[in-house]
Amino acid sequence: MEVYRKQTQEILKRFLGREISFPECIAALDHALAGRIETLRPAQLPNLRALMLANNETVMKEMAKREHDRAARREHYRRSKLK
Repeated sequence: MEVYRKQTQEILKRFLGREISFPECIAALDHALAGRIETLRPAQLPNLRALMLANNETVMKEMAKREHDRAARREHYRRSKLK
């Protein structure tokens, strides 16, 4: 479980640093999970679920931030064209 947590932290760090795209991030998270799923014990599943939900929340917040930034840039561009 600790290996998976460290892997996902690194993936999220790269995503937040804009080193990888959203699709690449999701694929990397899926790949990390696939590599560990067979070694997990049933008792670890609640912790896995909590980590996956936290990772998802981080990705969704970042995507919302990026969309907000993109909308602000579009609005700035639109206003500059009106002048």
